[in-house]
This record gives sequence, structure tokens and C-alpha cells, in this order.
Amino acid sequence: MRGLLLGAMALSAALALLLMGAFFTLFSYDLEDVILGRMVATEANRHDGGATGKSVPLGMTTYVGHENLPPWLASALPVDTPRREREVRAPGHGLFHIAVRPDASGGPTRYVVFDTTELASTTRHLRRTAGLLLASALLALLGAAVLSHVVARRLSRPLEELVAQVQSDTPPRTEGLGVTEVRALADALSARDARIRELLERERAFNRDASHELRTPLAVARGAVEILELDPPKDAETFGRLRNAVHHMVLLTEGILWLARTGPSEESCELVGISREMVALYGAPLSQGGVVVLIDADEEVLAPLPGSVARVMLGNLLKNALAYTSQGRIVIHVTPEAWSISDTGVGFGQVEPERTGFGIGLSLVERLAKRFSCEMSITAMEPHGTKARLTWSAASSTRSTQHIT
Repeated sequence: MRGLLLGAMALSAALALLLMGAFFTLFSYDLEDVILGRMVATEANRHDGGATGKSVPLGMTTYVGHENLPPWLASALPVDTPRREREVRAPGHGLFHIAVRPDASGGPTRYVVFDTTELASTTRHLRRTAGLLLASALLALLGAAVLSHVVARRLSRPLEELVAQVQSDTPPRTEGLGVTEVRALADALSARDARIRELLERERAFNRDASHELRTPLAVARGAVEILELDPPKDAETFGRLRNAVHHMVLLTEGILWLARTGPSEESCELVGISREMVALYGAPLSQGGVVVLIDADEEVLAPLPGSVARVMLGNLLKNALAYTSQGRIVIHVTPEAWSISDTGVGFGQVEPERTGFGIGLSLVERLAKRFSCEMSITAMEPHGTKARLTWSAASSTRSTQHIT
């Protein structure tokens, strides 16, 4: 903003000086012509005639009759020139101001010729004073630049302070902001910041309360499932779906509860082990046909994520891959800085309209990734398939000495 103001003011000053210089030049020439024209007109009006070639005061010469004019002057003045004052520049002779006075009774026209070659000095003066004018213009531009800098500084400093406050995640303060518009902007930002904080707190409170309310009935359902596992019912398929649904609801509740918490987490988890756990949980029940799920990892990786959070994120991404892959394989690749899953399904963005959308699962994964400073990307693969990737800082993860076989 400061540069924009400085540039605008400097351009305005330069344009103003240019216009003033042009006006001054034109005014000088016009004033000179008016003065010299008035002089010759005054002499012509008070002179009552005289012989051809007779000298009159002020260095003027009167000619009676067009034929008595010098040839170089007669060629510049038509015979029927009306009563007026004219400026004639005769090459090789100089500059002349001429008053033409036709005779009212039809006699010869009288011409009062004023040689102003030496008097018309505007051009010479402009040439002599060009350096002075240029120096004055530069000084004026310098003064305008200093003034522009002061004004720009006064306007931009409150904005810079406001930007610094916003970047430091502190509520904008209006103290010391001398510009009314900047104070109004700070007040608007403060009000908006307060609304955002209120909405975030309401969301955290809802997530926290909803998760806590869900944990009790889910704990009861999970306990019931564990009791049933001691003596499984005859309908093993239905019981398996119930068990997986309860387990998935527990993971979702844990993930939502983590979104309501504040502050960093020092927990870490073993991604390869959790990946195997999720494959065992979802692989067989959700896989279609001959879909093969593989885990590609050289050794165990400790990621900077709580175990429950990793289960929510990895489990949802695996469920999505299984839901949209009817044949081929799904590969989970684990490195010290990333976890990715690639499938040979229909491909991201190529799903039929009636099957679009990933529900709360993918949204929860994205929000948990942001909550724990991870980056998530989903890209389509050629000729078909999708790759989802979670990355984090390699410095915050470590490798286990356990090798994967």
C-alpha cells in the first residue's frame, strides 16, 4: 500500500509539474504576443498618417499602400487584409507585429510595422532558464516525494500494525490507530474474530458433549458384544456386522472427541500394526470378490498420532477404498513421513452420481489431519483408481527396529 501511495503521489506531482510547465510556457508566449500587439495597435491608432517609410516612436515603421511594403513582407500580407494586428515571421528578416488599418474612404491601407525580433525574448529566456526550471522541478518532486512518504507512512503504519496483530492471532486493538477507516476495519475484524471464536467454542462443546453422551451407550453395546463373543449366536454373519458397526461407532466417537480437545498431543502409534488391525477389521467383511489388500512397509513406523486417531483416519480411508474397488488390489504403503493407500477402483471423481460422497468419514479424516498438523491429499490414478495420502513432518516420526516380514 505504501508503494502504491508513493507511486500515485509521485506520478501526480510529475503530472502537475508538467501541466504547470506547459501552462507557464504557453502563457509566456501569449502574454508576449498580447503586449507587443497592444503596443503596435496603440501606435497605429494614435498615428494620423504620414509619408511612406517615415519612422515613428518605439522603432516602428509606417507604410502607406500595399505596394510600398517590402516584398518579403507584402507576400505575407494579402492586399485585402482586414483591420487587425498580425504577427509575421519573415525568414531571414525577423519577427514583426503589424497593425493593418484600411482607409475608411477607400484610400490606401496603412501598415504600422513593429520589428520585435529583439524584443520577443520568451524563447531565449526559456532556454536560459531551462536549467533553473529543471532544478525547480526536481526540488518540487523531491518535496512531493518527502510529503508522499510521510503521508504513506501515516496511512500504512496502522495497517501494518493491524496485519501484525492478525498474523499473531491476537484480537485487533484500536488504540493508537489514528486513521478512522483503519479503526473501523479493526473493529470489524474484532467482531468477526469474536463470532468465529464463539462458533468454534460451540462446535467444540457440541463435539465434546455428543461424544461423551455416545460413549456410555456404546460402552454398553461393546460390552454386550464381548459377552456374546463368549457364546456366539447362530447367525454369525449378522453378529459380525453388529460387532464391526459397534467398533466403527467407537472409533468415530473417539475421533470426534479428539476434535473437541485443545493443545498438542505427545502420543504416537505404530502405523503398520494399526494398518494390519484395520485390514483384519474391514478387509473380509467389506471386500468385493477377489480384491486383495496388501501392506507395503520395510519396518514399523511410529507416527506422531494418538492410536485412536490413527485408527479412525486409516480405518475410514480403507473403508472408502474397499467400497469403491470391485476388483484388483488395494495397497497400503507406510514410510517414516507418510501413509498412503492406493486402489484399482473406479477412480476419484468418476463415481456414479447416486454413489458420490464419502459421508462423515472423509470429512472427519480431513479435520483430524488438520488438527494434528498433517496434510491429506486425494488424487485420481491412471488409467483408474484413487490414491489417498497422509503426510507429516519426518522429524516428528521415528522408525521402530522391528522389521516387517
